[in-house]
Amino acid sequence: MKGIIFNMFNDIIVTRFDEQTWEEMLENARVSGAWSSLGNYDDHDMLALVNAASHQLAITPQACLQWLGREMLPRLGGIYPGLLERFSTTFSMLKALNNVIHPEVVRFHPGASVPVFHYHEVSSHSMVMEYCSARGICSLAHGLMQGCSDYFNETVDIDHLQCRHRGDEHCLFRITIR
Repeated sequence: MKGIIFNMFNDIIVTRFDEQTWEEMLENARVSGAWSSLGNYDDHDMLALVNAASHQLAITPQACLQWLGREMLPRLGGIYPGLLERFSTTFSMLKALNNVIHPEVVRFHPGASVPVFHYHEVSSHSMVMEYCSARGICSLAHGLMQGCSDYFNETVDIDHLQCRHRGDEHCLFRITIR
C-alpha cells in the first residue's frame, strides 16, 4: 500500500482527534509511523492501524475503513488538484475510476495497486458497482463512495449487496441517488 494512504490516515486522526490519539494507535498497532508518500508498505501495517483505531474508537474495523474512506475523499482533491473538479456528479466520478482517476494515481505513484470496478447501470439514478481487488478492503471503497456523494452534495443510498467477507464470490454495491 502506498505511503500516501498512511499519511492521510495520520492527518485524519490528528485533525478529528489529536496527536496523542495517533501516537497511541501507532503504539497499539506496533508500526513505525514513518511513511514516504511514494513508498510501498505492507498491507498488514494498514490493517494493524485499522484494528488499533477501531479498538480505540469503539467501532468495527469495517466501520473504521468506511469512515476513513469517507474522510479521505476530499483530501484526495487537495493532493491531486483539479482531479475532482473534472466531474459534476457522484456517478460521473465513480464511472471514471478505472479510466481517469486510477491512471492518474498510478502516474503520481508508480507501482500503486489500484482496484478495478465494473459498472452496471440500473437506471439514471441507480447503478451496481463490482469491486475487484486482492486487498479486499471493500469497506474503504464504500466510504470513498460516500465521500464522493458528500463532495457533490448528493444524497445516496449505498447497499453492500454481496461481499467476499460474507462468502460471496464478488463485492457488489448498489448506489442509488435520491
